[in-house]
Amino acid sequence: MIDSKQFENQENSAVKLTVSISADGADKAYNDLLGKYGKNAQIPGFRKGKVPRDVLIRKFGEGIKHEAAADLIDSALQDALKDVEKSPITQPLLEDIPAIEPGKPYVFAVTYDVFPEIKMPEYRGVEIEEAQVKILKKHETEELDLIRERNSVVVDKKDGTIAEDAVVTMDYVELGDDELALEETRRKGFVFTVGKNDHPYAIEKELEGMKVNDSKTIEKTYENDANPNLAGRTVKLEVTITAVKERELPELDDELAQDVSEDLKTLDNLKKKVKADLKERADGKIRAQKINSLTDKLVDDAVIDVPESMIISDLERTWQDYVRQSGAAEDMLIKALEDDGRNKAEILDEWRDGAKKSIRTRLIYGKIVESEKIEAGDDEVTRELENRAVEFKMPTEELEKMFGGPQFREYLKNELAQKKLFDFLLGAASVKKGEKIDYTELMGA
Repeated sequence: MIDSKQFENQENSAVKLTVSISADGADKAYNDLLGKYGKNAQIPGFRKGKVPRDVLIRKFGEGIKHEAAADLIDSALQDALKDVEKSPITQPLLEDIPAIEPGKPYVFAVTYDVFPEIKMPEYRGVEIEEAQVKILKKHETEELDLIRERNSVVVDKKDGTIAEDAVVTMDYVELGDDELALEETRRKGFVFTVGKNDHPYAIEKELEGMKVNDSKTIEKTYENDANPNLAGRTVKLEVTITAVKERELPELDDELAQDVSEDLKTLDNLKKKVKADLKERADGKIRAQKINSLTDKLVDDAVIDVPESMIISDLERTWQDYVRQSGAAEDMLIKALEDDGRNKAEILDEWRDGAKKSIRTRLIYGKIVESEKIEAGDDEVTRELENRAVEFKMPTEELEKMFGGPQFREYLKNELAQKKLFDFLLGAASVKKGEKIDYTELMGA
């Protein structure tokens, strides 16, 4: 049936397939369909199945030509794409559906995406830098201070006066030009910590010295670079203080260590744990930086013509995650974006480069995993599951069931395989010492 087929590579890993069908093949498709019509057509003046061919052609001719063309294309495509070297990853898209013309060859063309060719860069010996960090005594002290704060209790402030670090509970409302309350701005029982959490109206200074049950009206003019809701405005705010408390920090002693964990018996145990935790966090951050640096170089050097369909699919998944995280229905979220002068198309366009990089990264990782035969075995998954059960202090079966049963095993398998991939890449990399960096700066990077 097919006289010839021609494949032409297009941009973005698309292929154009042009198929030519002989005149005999096209005529057969047309005549077969005409025959079906002849058996079933009911036309006044003729018995069913006895309608003359020329009458059928006059009444249904053009429609039959197009319907026969659609049937012909469907069967020809299946034949043309059988055992092709690069199978479609998207539904072939017809450029046009020309009608069959009896006695003439039939030609049609489709385009479709294929899995992209990946021209890999050399992934062994990639040169990357490793940040040099030293954990100082001050970092250990800061971590201990955070532990004390997490284990603190909130009590009434002794002098009852608002100052730095005070935990304040208050009621407030904006006043309009007529001095009447703007009810939509009223907040009751609002809690914040002075110097730790910014007040929505940035009135920490104006509250200093106030005590429980104190009330006053604060008038404040905001600079143009302030919060967009306040920029350039002069606001009158009526405030009432309902509570002033402070955090009472526990002593740095053995009792605090035991409160942190039943495995810790003394303050020295806690300090050793803090030191070990800081090192583990720093090592993890440095490892992540090296992986990101290595990945960026591989992505930059690889040649991959990412199909448009892959980008669209990735963007849609990201959009659906965005909708779920917003907690709003999709139509409501779109309406909110439009009210803010934006739309879905603009959001997706902003994400486009990130989606393309993410796809390139996954394709590169997949290629390395395939080439190096990197995988995690069932026995490794079982050991990891047992280790986590010890960490959670529960039976293995109970832990597995709690996290989704077989799906959790599959998740662990993928996680372990990715770790082995990164271990391989880092082990094969050429690592040189990078700049010295403060621990706090490292963790904030």
